Order: sequence, then C-alpha cells, then structure tokens
Amino acid sequence: MSYSVKEVAEMFRISPHTVRYYTDQELIPGVTRDQNGRRMFDDAALGWLRTIIAFRTAGMSIDMIRHYLDLYNQGEETIPARYQLLVKQQQIIRQKLDDLVQQMEVINKKVQSYNGWIHPAENTQNEKGQ
Repeated sequence: MSYSVKEVAEMFRISPHTVRYYTDQELIPGVTRDQNGRRMFDDAALGWLRTIIAFRTAGMSIDMIRHYLDLYNQGEETIPARYQLLVKQQQIIRQKLDDLVQQMEVINKKVQSYNGWIHPAENTQNEKGQ
C-alpha cells in the first residue's frame, strides 16, 4: 500500500512540512514519486519514519540520524558501530530522565507548599487524618 505526505503526516501526527523535510534530507529510504511527482510512502518507508521520529524525540540530531542511516546502508559489518551509537544515545536519555525526575521533585514540593497557602483548611483536615 502507498501513502501520501498528507496521510503520513496524519498517521504520525506531524506536519506535512516535517515529512517533506525528512525526505528532502534523504533520511527515509524507499520513498518514491507517483506519476505527478508526489512523494509516496510504502510500509517500509513508514517504518523508517517511525524510527526517525523516535530518534529525533530522543534528541538525536539530523546529522547523527544520517550517520546511522549511512552505517545501515553499509551493511551488517556496521552493526557494532550502530549499536554503540544507540547505546550512547541511551545514556544521554537516561541522564535526561534522571534530570527530569529531580526537576519534578522540586516542582512537586513547590506545588505542595503553594497548595498549603492557597487551601489551608484542606491541609489542616488532611493533617488530622480526615
């Protein structure tokens, strides 16, 4: 089955501009053109787009994604290099998650403190075990 830019954008909840940008950057293998020159995506191209979106959401740069794709295109002998690239990105994400958890703890304490000021009667009742 083939999908248009508009259909793909709706599927992935991204803008058509973003879909076209990724194809213009040659990050999605398998994108073809129909008789009118419109980009058409098959299921394999959708799989690549799903991967690209995940990589971008995880903070990978376009250059890093391009490097990953270049390694992929070179074949199985690059599996160790691809593995290392992804492990490095995992470490970056773990650190970001740890940072976010710490930031959330600070915000939770602030919200709890302000809640005590805004709703003092509720906090008094909660302290009494009600």
